[in-house]
Amino acid sequence: MVTGLARMPRLDVDLLRELPRTGPTDPIEFYRRPLVGRLFRRRIDLGLALLGDRRFGSALEIGYGAGAVLSALASVVDDLHGIDLDADADAIGKRLAGRGVSARLVRGSVYELPYPDAHFDLVVSFSVFEHLHQYVDGLREVSRVLKPSGSFLLGMPSVNRFMELSFRAIGFKGIEDHHVTTPRQVASRFETAGFRLVATSPLRLPGGLRLYHNWLLQRRAESASM
Repeated sequence: MVTGLARMPRLDVDLLRELPRTGPTDPIEFYRRPLVGRLFRRRIDLGLALLGDRRFGSALEIGYGAGAVLSALASVVDDLHGIDLDADADAIGKRLAGRGVSARLVRGSVYELPYPDAHFDLVVSFSVFEHLHQYVDGLREVSRVLKPSGSFLLGMPSVNRFMELSFRAIGFKGIEDHHVTTPRQVASRFETAGFRLVATSPLRLPGGLRLYHNWLLQRRAESASM
């Protein structure tokens, strides 16, 4: 449920300072680099901009990593949660609390979200679904924990040879072993998982090549009975 208006969240550089790397796929160090960091931050900001100036009663971030996006969302969410497969929930929770951010964090998988049906107004997930072989199961779990007509902000990079070479060029090795599912594959199952597409905001290079895909989805009310 949207409870009012709020300032649009952004991934400011200040939010990234002193945040630790939390696992083998956590790219937090790249967000702080002078040039590459602008692209990494821009792809998230393009996604967050899709939320507009709304305020949300409850929200979940899947794959919160070092906690940067949670810090950005804190200004627009009353009850903030996060789940991550690798991050230390206690350590990140204490670090966020030191910044004045209250979030209930757990360690777990998108395949088995430990929340009741129809619990959240908003679910956010950046750079997680490209790692999922069973991405349809992940989409269905997100649909399950969202309230009818709740919002799902999903972001993931393009997965192709160009991106493999680009990640190698900036020092992120072995990305082809981590990125196993393409945006096209995930997007093709939105409808069957119970979502309708509301808006998109991709990060493109000059010439139109997409580096990152952001979708704002809405859980269809009738999906509650699926």
